[in-house]
Amino acid sequence: MPQVRIIAKNFMDMVASLTARDLEKLYDNPFICEAILRSLPPLAKKYVLEMLYMDSALPAKSVEEWVLSDGFTKHRVSIDRLVQLRIFTEEKYAPSLMCLELFYETG
Repeated sequence: MPQVRIIAKNFMDMVASLTARDLEKLYDNPFICEAILRSLPPLAKKYVLEMLYMDSALPAKSVEEWVLSDGFTKHRVSIDRLVQLRIFTEEKYAPSLMCLELFYETG
């Protein structure tokens, strides 16, 4: 019997481990996009929904100014997940164009 290695513990880990090309293919499907949006941590979901209607990217420093000192851990976890999913880039926080289209369709 062949041995099977489990790489991802859950759906979000599996999605985050995909290549950029594979992730783009997934983002073409509105049902997958909705599943990703629903699976985000609450604060990450809030960031995405808040930034959907912004015309330009928001520098990381500006977003960090929103965070109180006791909420920095949740903030970091949310931002890390959004960067892993290629929804945000590290230097500026703004949903990428493909994600914007995706979340507009599912929203």
